Amino acid sequence: MREEVLASVLANPRVEPHLAIWGWQIATYLFLGGLAGGMMLCSGAVILGRRDEDAPFAARRAPLVALVLLAVGLGALFLDLERKINVWRFYTVLHVTSPMSWGSWILLLVMPALAVMALGGIDAGFPPLARWLRRLPAIGALAGRVIGLSVAARRAVAAVNVALGIALCVYTGVLLSGFNARPFWHSALLGPLFLVSGMSTGAAVIVLGARTAKERHLFGRIDLGLILAEMALIGLFLIDMLNGNALQQAAVALLLGGALTGLFWVGFMALGLALPLLMEAASWRRPIALLAGTASVLVLVGGFLLRDIVVTAGQQTGWRSFHNQFNAALLDRLRHDGENPNGRF
Repeated sequence: MREEVLASVLANPRVEPHLAIWGWQIATYLFLGGLAGGMMLCSGAVILGRRDEDAPFAARRAPLVALVLLAVGLGALFLDLERKINVWRFYTVLHVTSPMSWGSWILLLVMPALAVMALGGIDAGFPPLARWLRRLPAIGALAGRVIGLSVAARRAVAAVNVALGIALCVYTGVLLSGFNARPFWHSALLGPLFLVSGMSTGAAVIVLGARTAKERHLFGRIDLGLILAEMALIGLFLIDMLNGNALQQAAVALLLGGALTGLFWVGFMALGLALPLLMEAASWRRPIALLAGTASVLVLVGGFLLRDIVVTAGQQTGWRSFHNQFNAALLDRLRHDGENPNGRF
């Protein structure tokens, strides 16, 4: 008899006792994807509100910065793929019940929408780049016409970017919550949490890129409100886990005395949320450039740590613990039950 057919697939060391498939690449992708989505929201809102003069960086330069950051995030995602040549298969079908399938199609729409919004502000935001595009041999005239059309349809494009920015931020959380076998990810709050966190990190980048005190102050105030909302969602998430079943309580214990406690409370909650909140509150009435810049850097660090902690904690917890045992008596019964054991499998 071929006894190896009785081996369980759960003997895979990358699955049991912990899932060990996703590393820094996925955390980086989730962070940069949410960051780009947050910047799309901020830039689109500024353009729709006709506040280009109040927030010139957000309206004219941030879309191109977001496009570059998203491309880097997609590069990290591509590095994580084991069979990279099969990436095209994502676009052969849409599985309506699969968050990963929805995400692949959202990304396919986000890149051109963000590129068109970037072209709409390139003349004012990056004049040398705009001149270079118009002087390109063979396609310079076409590039000029595309830039002109992007400027003419700027507000409609901004509205599309706001919608897609929300979808991109929420998707990065829903992608994880769709893995029902991982109790730490099994929460409907991950989508809203990643949305607010993406908006917060997007506002932080705009604060860092702003060249006027008015724009820096505007997005510093916005970020202060977003940090408060993020803290509230974190609190609700912890309460949701603690009031869940025993496995969810065991999962969240990683943050409440377990291996990730220090990183969560010191790295994320204290340095990534509480300290920036205090700095931005100190600049509420009178903007202080140094405090605003430091707070924004800490917000970005906190945004990455949130994704890294969630990805790590989710992979270290599961619904069941399986123990593979060799049962000699069972093999003996299979050999002598009068049937051909090779025909069973």
